[in-house]
Amino acid sequence: MGSYCELYIKDYPIATTKNEIDPFLLSLFQTSDLNVFERKIGDRIQVLYGRENEEEEEEKAIQYFNSAKNIRDRLNVMGFTLTRTIERFEESKEESLVRLRERIEDKTFNDSDRMNKILTNEIQILENNSFDDFIEAVKEIFEHNYGFAVKKENLPDKINPIIPYLLDYGYGLDRFPYDYDQRTLLRALLEATEPDAIITYDITELLESGYYEGEPEEVYDEVIGNLTFDYELGEKFLILTEGTSDINILRDSLELLYPHLTGYYSFMDFGVSNASGSASSLVASIKSFVGADIKNKVIALFDNDTAAESAISGLSKTKIPPNIKIKQYPIIDIAKNYPTIGPTGITNMDINRLACSIEMYLGQDILSQKEGLMPIQWKGYDSKLKKYQGEIIDKTKVQKDFKKKIKECKEDRNKIKDEDWREMHDLLQMIFNTFNE
Repeated sequence: MGSYCELYIKDYPIATTKNEIDPFLLSLFQTSDLNVFERKIGDRIQVLYGRENEEEEEEKAIQYFNSAKNIRDRLNVMGFTLTRTIERFEESKEESLVRLRERIEDKTFNDSDRMNKILTNEIQILENNSFDDFIEAVKEIFEHNYGFAVKKENLPDKINPIIPYLLDYGYGLDRFPYDYDQRTLLRALLEATEPDAIITYDITELLESGYYEGEPEEVYDEVIGNLTFDYELGEKFLILTEGTSDINILRDSLELLYPHLTGYYSFMDFGVSNASGSASSLVASIKSFVGADIKNKVIALFDNDTAAESAISGLSKTKIPPNIKIKQYPIIDIAKNYPTIGPTGITNMDINRLACSIEMYLGQDILSQKEGLMPIQWKGYDSKLKKYQGEIIDKTKVQKDFKKKIKECKEDRNKIKDEDWREMHDLLQMIFNTFNE
């Protein structure tokens, strides 16, 4: 008979595999999402072919779960964005239409009025309905909990025609047009799901039946580790920065603001300080990675300033492979009219691409002092770019205040909403979307 593991949105089955864990689905979870608990077999969500079990018998349930919002964020990081999902929907729909039209013309296949009616109906549903129409149908399916093998006679007379189309073959929602990667299907279905709904991957039967040895905690590394050929699953995104301070700030911010995504990123510290020339050191590291033919996905982050722009120009003759992305910290509103200290005193100006190091992303609450925003001091002049390089006047104090802010918010997460994180959210979102551009 075999054993199964299942992916659920709330209590609705989305994907099922027999005798093995799907590593691509498991990659959407982290070891911290593991939940092991005792339950009665009768408390399982009974989905597949009426399994025969003693309802009162106890078992050790083994599940990974997290919220729909967090799983959606992880899918986006891995490249399964809504835009990509809609593109795959349209491609899959067109492939299905081509196949259905060929079958209508094939008299050995289309040999009766009944078959012709079925094929024509499917063509009309695909031709006349968009991605949003399919999502609305899925919402109705979730709302009314229409099961895998629901009979047409048990459906309302006046029902969205997409619903019986999706459920007709008794395979759940597999007829939703997608590219055969279950992550694409899940990303689409999350558009019909509340953000706080729980997504569960239940692997109980497979461990109970001995398909995987070892403790539940060891299964994750075993399954993901067997896919070393696919660095998207087996390895994290590597982040390089100009210096150690940037790494510490980004790591602390990621852990605080997006804890569900920390497992997908690794920060590499080469012991480089934030002193002058660190942008050049980052360029040297990038060239080393290129020369070593590193296959991991790498994000090299430069400051949003003159020194970074000058250093990046040194990569103009280096062929950067697609797995390495060169990024500068994003343009931010707070920097568009910011106080600077020059020969004529304090002047407000746009310091984007001139003087925005990581400190400019720590929040207005951190940058503010009694006299207003902590100003930028102009340091040097780049004759090639014809731009000045600036630096915030008391970098040490800014970093110390931010560490205190992070510490207090970790101790009481309710304080997060009371602090200013706008620029840090912009920076982290840029990182998350780097490979989706």
